[in-house]
Amino acid sequence: MNKLRSDAFSYSITKIQRTTLAPMLQIFSLCLGIVLLCSACTGEAPMTPMTAPATSAPTPAFPEIRFTHYTVGGISEEFTAVILFEAANSTFTAYQVAFLSCTCRDASANLYSVCYVELLNTRSTADEAAIRAISFSGNAGLWGDSNPNHNLPEMTEEFFDEVFVQQLVRLPKREFDAWGGYGDQLDVLDVDTLTGATVSTANITSLLKSLFAYHAAKYYP
Repeated sequence: MNKLRSDAFSYSITKIQRTTLAPMLQIFSLCLGIVLLCSACTGEAPMTPMTAPATSAPTPAFPEIRFTHYTVGGISEEFTAVILFEAANSTFTAYQVAFLSCTCRDASANLYSVCYVELLNTRSTADEAAIRAISFSGNAGLWGDSNPNHNLPEMTEEFFDEVFVQQLVRLPKREFDAWGGYGDQLDVLDVDTLTGATVSTANITSLLKSLFAYHAAKYYP
């Protein structure tokens, strides 16, 4: 009698499982089929927990240019300058460029310079593009090298601006491309006056050469 009851109970459980699970399995199969069909229509593989979206390298907040940096004796190394500001109009493009020039001082005194410079957009070729204005002072520029020069007390920021910086106005790109590097000076400059300030003159000239290359690629395509 007990065996009959047990068999009847097992039969009832089995019947309940079949009647309950079968519809659930049918619904699951139907949902899976819909997912696979949608994936086939869109051409995309179904997402899995292990799939992660591809990431790219972060873009710098400001454009960067590379220039050859010089220390005493002409030792060179590639440095990065940052274009903090760039505004173009129909005549010229104005730039603010931050860069490190003199590195012979204590690390706490190695300040960055900010060069404000305007380069012409209207010349017939990039080689003829020239400096319209340039400054390391006022509201737009910042002089970061020693003031005065350690070796030349008379070489103050104001004097250097007069005998070097302002002499660069109207010079075209081709003059900077022809520059010979550390120890060489552009033709318009008085070499004797600038003796002892070779690091500053070389790094500013090198920076402007690289900025001209950036300017030519963007505004003289």
